[in-house]
Amino acid sequence: MHHYFIGIKAPDSVEGLVMQYREKYGLSNAYKVIPHMEDLHITLLFIGALSEQKVEPLQETLSSLAEKHREFLLNVDGLSFFGSPKGPRVVYLSVQPSKELDALQKAVAAIGVNQLKMEPDHRFTPHITIAKKRKIDGELHIQKETSTPIQFHVDRFSLFRIHPSKTPKYEAVESFSLQKPSE
Repeated sequence: MHHYFIGIKAPDSVEGLVMQYREKYGLSNAYKVIPHMEDLHITLLFIGALSEQKVEPLQETLSSLAEKHREFLLNVDGLSFFGSPKGPRVVYLSVQPSKELDALQKAVAAIGVNQLKMEPDHRFTPHITIAKKRKIDGELHIQKETSTPIQFHVDRFSLFRIHPSKTPKYEAVESFSLQKPSE
């Protein structure tokens, strides 16, 4: 069985910021997983293993969900992490809070609960992971930082299949276009 998640692909415009933080904090030396630029994303829902029979009905549900949500803007505004600043588990680009993103994520999460029988998880911190899984001991001293916001237009989200042995690892099986704002 393949593993899946639902997410929003990060824009190419964040690459400079990613490189800046990876170099500044030596993340490539400290972490086992440094995602490929093509793999950078905001996870809306991590699904995990999913049987092929469930993929098509899920795509149909996601497609009708996309018709109920409009395109929106997001701002990537700095560096943050999960875990201790002396050695965080995950280092990520922070995303400014957004009502539209929260609404979309809640709707996607509800599909996970109702259609895929997943446990509800109400902890949603929008983020773009740039390093995870520490490989060195000792302190790293990563600081939360704010950068000039990089704004990007979210016009779709995707169902991604995970290919653990490939680089890039994530394949968009299908993308779902959000509605254009009405004039």
